[in-house]
Amino acid sequence: MWLLGLFLLIAPLISSCTHLPNETRSFTLLAMNDIYRIDGVDDGTSGGLARVRGLRAELEKADPNVLLLHAGDFLFPSLLSRQYHGQQMIDVLNLLDGNPDTYDHRLFVTFGNHEFEKSQVDDATLVDARIEESQFAWLGSNIVFKKSETGQPLVESDNLTNHTMIYSGDVQIGLFSLTADIKHPAYVAEFGKPESVARHLTRQLRDQGADFVIAITHQPMSQDSALLDTLRADGPDLIIGGHEHNRQSLQVNGRWVLKADADARTATVIRVTLPHGGPPTVYWKFQKLHSPTVEPDPLVQARIDHWIRRHDEDYCQSVLKHPPGCLDKVLGKTQVRLTGEELEIRRYETNLGNWIADQALLAFADQGAQVAFINSGSLRLNQDIPAGTPITRRHIEQLFAYPTPLKLLRMNGATLQKAISHAVEDWTGNGWWLQVSGLAFSHDPQTESADNFTLLTTEGPQSIHPDDQLVIVTNSFLAEGGDGYSMLSSTSVLNTAQAPDLKEFVIQRLKTTNIDGILPKVEGRICNSIRDGPCQAIMP
Repeated sequence: MWLLGLFLLIAPLISSCTHLPNETRSFTLLAMNDIYRIDGVDDGTSGGLARVRGLRAELEKADPNVLLLHAGDFLFPSLLSRQYHGQQMIDVLNLLDGNPDTYDHRLFVTFGNHEFEKSQVDDATLVDARIEESQFAWLGSNIVFKKSETGQPLVESDNLTNHTMIYSGDVQIGLFSLTADIKHPAYVAEFGKPESVARHLTRQLRDQGADFVIAITHQPMSQDSALLDTLRADGPDLIIGGHEHNRQSLQVNGRWVLKADADARTATVIRVTLPHGGPPTVYWKFQKLHSPTVEPDPLVQARIDHWIRRHDEDYCQSVLKHPPGCLDKVLGKTQVRLTGEELEIRRYETNLGNWIADQALLAFADQGAQVAFINSGSLRLNQDIPAGTPITRRHIEQLFAYPTPLKLLRMNGATLQKAISHAVEDWTGNGWWLQVSGLAFSHDPQTESADNFTLLTTEGPQSIHPDDQLVIVTNSFLAEGGDGYSMLSSTSVLNTAQAPDLKEFVIQRLKTTNIDGILPKVEGRICNSIRDGPCQAIMP
């Protein structure tokens, strides 16, 4: 009932199928982005697609024409997608209209960079299969797929369109999408330039009669903002965005960019009114999806439970070569609450991040390693583990979504400082944020700067100078220049024939920890100027 009250406040007139010339018209949007788990987080008490369906059903009581938009990243990565390549996600998304047998004409999704995790030419058949299985529309406005020898696109489906027009009540809405060229698979010929694509399609949709144009984008907020700032009246009226994992709202020249939290911790509820003779008005709210505020839809929850049970058996037997139930095997215990939720681990030093980085450093302790850093985007638990909780194989498999082979690098202090400076760029919860060990520095989010670089040694803290020679541990993804760390790709890789995988090293460390469990702390390795706490960096 609380949502019905929202409409009474912000929408005095619910649209009907016919309207008078001077009548104010309205429509409702429900938006989500970056959802990797069908079942949600925090032991199923927050997020998840069953709650998305529950929220949609409640909104439809006031407006049966609600449009549901997904701004990308859902096929990969997740623990289940390692086994099913996103099939489980499509199956559950097909239920968000409450009917497993019908096409959902009011759900539209776009591609995120993680839809292209499988990036070889032969993987085009996998992406094509997921689109064919979808009972909803995909938008790929700036994506040009390569063609086969017969001249047909490698990815082609009736469910895939460049742009579309849909009525919501008596409002005609134009939709198109933009996907950033972050992951460029071999079966994509090109990603069209966002500005030119947006300008062209906005004009085309308005010429075709669109009353309101929406861009569903998967690109950084900085690009969304620049798009609206550059195009102004020639651009979309609203951007529903994804890519960052924390909820964001930004108004540029009177037009909004809106992004919800990842894994459906929140969804964006939007009411747009089009008064006669005046500009559109956008009312919006980030709605938290957790119990008891929004309860899971029983039909969708039953399908999710089916996939979880199936996966528990399949993954243990075919991947880990263990008996069914192996994901619930206890590996260790924690004496304190481990902070793995993304709004923290992608922006601040956390005790879980510290402990993981410490293990990376420990893996090369006998080879003179001094510093370790790991990108938070490789630590994908997105929930905390309460104190006293047994740490299971499931926790670790969810935490490490990718293989994490470690590399030992030699670099100078100047290169290390460049790497840390990149880590703090665009401080909005990005995956390139680093968790560190053996290192301290100060971070000022207001200036997006890092300084006071300090080496933490058994003899005490020491300032790091540009010409200092350092031995660094990181994962192979960063060592090869991933996530924008191009400065690392030219560093010297030290000979490590037995380089361990971080996930397997962590598992062994948990098994050998003391019976009371691990006890990591936030120690002041990253000194944030807007958050109180300890600081180990040498300050001037």
